[in-house]
Amino acid sequence: MPLIFYRLIISPLEFFIENIFAFFYYFLQLELGSSLFFISFAVTLMCLPFYYRADKIRKEEEKKISEIKPYVDKIKKNFKGDELFFMLQTLYRQHNYNPIMALRNSFSLLLQIPFFIAAYHFFSNLELLNGYSWGPIQDFSKPDMLINFNGLSINLLPIIMTVVNIISCEVYLKTKTLRARIQPYSFALLFLVLLYNSPSALVLYWTSNNFFYLLKNKYMDDDNPLKFVYGLSAFMTVAFIFCKLCDLENLELIALQLFYLLIPYVIIYLILKYRDENHDDFKSITNNLIGGYVTKIFVLCSFGLILLQGVIIPLGLLTSDISMFAVELGNTGNIIKFVLENALCVVGLYLIWGSIILYFTKKEFRTKLVVVFMSLYVFSLFNYLNFGKNLGTLDTSLRFESENVEEIISGDLGLQCFNIFIFASILAFTIWMLKKSYIRQTRYILFAILLTEIIVSVVYSSNFVNNINYIDNLTKKNKELWAQNKYIELSKTNKNVIVIFLDRFLGAFLPKILEEKPELKKAYSGFVFYPNTVSYAVNTVLGYPACIGGYEYAPIPMDKDKRGFSEKWLESSLMLLTLFKKNDYLATVVDPIGDYDPFMRFYKDDNFDNIYSAKGFNYIKMAGKYVSKFQNDELKDFKIQEQIKKRLYLYSFLNIVPLSFKSYIYDNGFYLLTRRSDETDNHIYYSQKALISAYSSLLYLKNITKSESNKNTFTLIHNDLSHCLNFFHYPSYEYSKDKTNIGVNKFNNNFTFMAYHSAMASAILVGQYLDYLKHSEVYNNSRIIIMSDHGNKYVRFPEYSDFNNEIVVNFNPLLMVKDFNQNSDLKIDNTFMTNADVPYIATKDIISNPQNPFTGKILSSNSKLNGVYVYMDHKNWNAYQFTSNRVILDSLPKIMHVKDNIFNEANWKDIEYNYAK
Repeated sequence: MPLIFYRLIISPLEFFIENIFAFFYYFLQLELGSSLFFISFAVTLMCLPFYYRADKIRKEEEKKISEIKPYVDKIKKNFKGDELFFMLQTLYRQHNYNPIMALRNSFSLLLQIPFFIAAYHFFSNLELLNGYSWGPIQDFSKPDMLINFNGLSINLLPIIMTVVNIISCEVYLKTKTLRARIQPYSFALLFLVLLYNSPSALVLYWTSNNFFYLLKNKYMDDDNPLKFVYGLSAFMTVAFIFCKLCDLENLELIALQLFYLLIPYVIIYLILKYRDENHDDFKSITNNLIGGYVTKIFVLCSFGLILLQGVIIPLGLLTSDISMFAVELGNTGNIIKFVLENALCVVGLYLIWGSIILYFTKKEFRTKLVVVFMSLYVFSLFNYLNFGKNLGTLDTSLRFESENVEEIISGDLGLQCFNIFIFASILAFTIWMLKKSYIRQTRYILFAILLTEIIVSVVYSSNFVNNINYIDNLTKKNKELWAQNKYIELSKTNKNVIVIFLDRFLGAFLPKILEEKPELKKAYSGFVFYPNTVSYAVNTVLGYPACIGGYEYAPIPMDKDKRGFSEKWLESSLMLLTLFKKNDYLATVVDPIGDYDPFMRFYKDDNFDNIYSAKGFNYIKMAGKYVSKFQNDELKDFKIQEQIKKRLYLYSFLNIVPLSFKSYIYDNGFYLLTRRSDETDNHIYYSQKALISAYSSLLYLKNITKSESNKNTFTLIHNDLSHCLNFFHYPSYEYSKDKTNIGVNKFNNNFTFMAYHSAMASAILVGQYLDYLKHSEVYNNSRIIIMSDHGNKYVRFPEYSDFNNEIVVNFNPLLMVKDFNQNSDLKIDNTFMTNADVPYIATKDIISNPQNPFTGKILSSNSKLNGVYVYMDHKNWNAYQFTSNRVILDSLPKIMHVKDNIFNEANWKDIEYNYAK
């Protein structure tokens, strides 16, 4: 129950405080100490309408009591017992009064409690405060201890806070009796006791709150409260300018910040001007909205936003990557917990605090508030449906895998203006509907929208539950598979063919890796590196089939195949295994794609034991098996989980806000949150635990490898460490959560540097495995192919042309081949290759007349002689996007033809693809 209360009441306020802090500290770049005052100002500004209305209610209460007091005194003087009770009840009923209404006098004090709890929790857990000194205060995370007398330390700030609080009470209750002062004085002393040993930052913040509250009590005019707001805002702007005077070198930034600060003044001015004019439109709307229609419309819109932000958006996100979130958050139980806590926070924001705002709003303003709220609700739906989907690939920390993500999610200036025009149109239409007395029709429209959301929520919830059950069953099966202790069986006397698949390893990284670590050349002795290699797609879902099944499974041939896409995809992944098994090879597959990658999980039979083991293959589940062995203690990171939870809440706003606000909320992937320890060395674009799973799988690959087989062997190993972008500890490139050095960034952006780190870590671990194979005396009699499915569309090299950066790096996979009995120095061959050559290379000269066992077609590399057709689309990267027989869903797909040197722009040609079947 306390947790439910906290999520409903406190969490929305804590989010508000944290986001405001991020705005002043990170965006406006104020000092930490100065930021506290401005946060306090922002919170006070938000609470002023509450305080103003609470004061009005208090005065109405006092007036009512003064009116009936003579009658109460007279009744008490003349009646006793039951007669007194009934006479007072009659009097109260005649004057529409109830003694319990006296509690309304405490509203202004009671409103401070949830804000205090939210601030206390936020500042008590703010890591930035640790060791921060400001003026005479040595450490913001500890009590101030400003007065020292004979070894006794006295905290001065809580005393100052209490003095300010008492002065504020005196101003507020200057005409009241001592009895009326008891309650606020008691609160002042209570806060002194509660905060005496609290962090200095919290006490300073609360003292600022009391100071602004004092100003409100002293200077706010009941007849013109916005005048006080305007004056206080002007004062804080002057204070802001004073705080920035020391930074005159960055005048451009200061000018931009002042521009943002001027926006509230414009809004306040318009409100003042609007209020002073005669608004017949809203008067007629107010007259039309009788019989509780305002409340009904508010409730319908609130439930609509709750379903959208508490169910549809989070479940849609989590279901798309349920496995990775289960890995990151520990288990499916945590996922369910996170969904429920996020939903409670959304309910608290709209239904609890929305109702409080509505209650404290004057009747004549309540109509305007609901009209705007309804327009924002409809606008939120419009934005979600049109601009809240397909924003790009997200990792489990809810960051987009793109350097220019702000441009993608916000659009250009014209689109942003159009988006604002849409909102203005929705607002105008809403006012017109209500003005014309179409109240019932408006309710019907809202109810229809809400009913649609309910149906969508049920569907999403059903899919979510099915995915949760699937993950739970998969986890159970994985534990059973891990317990079987299966091994990669290699032979010292017979032939071994080993294919190592490294997801999204960019071929162009290898020369740079070898340049930095020339000692790796010894580990890769006997290999031939093919830098001039092209892939058929820029994502795994379309790039993998060709590199493991051959040219028959390139996008265009698959598109022409009338069978279901999942059937063709599975067939390609089984082709080499089946072919080698038919030729009496012991066929082993380690972590097949779809087993660890949820985006590839689209088979009719998701039981990989049935897909592989039942067909006679040696199926090994490696991913996740050694996570607990590898730094188990470091995986228990509650703060990472808490950050994901917070980002999930703010991600729902990212999907619905105007385009011009999206970049601000996204905040370079930090979502206006304060915990940014991964901003530099610890920055990560992928699931931390998925990263550790991939890293440990490569590291411990030798633990599951034996060299005792008396048969020829074929082994297919999959790993996605090169896909898990992260910084590793330089110069060893080992995984460490406490990185002290990441080396020098030799590229033009952070993303490329991280991709390089992941590729380097993969190359080092694979090199260690190759050394193990040499030590086990199976290297010479092994053919080893190391390859990837595609390049990386976000990588940029300073020395590359724009064309090579924007096109070629997308389709430049890794391809390295070591043939039997080869152990010479690593060589480079610039022959034009594609990763669809891998099946032919794997079977060349060891399987006579190799044929695809499913289609009967001969494996060959001749298909590339006249060039190849590359599918350029980046959008469809998820298995769930391929629900029909077609592979290329676009009616006008972008196809390019390339041959010979792929780094020569002249060799790439746009073609028109005939979509007719």
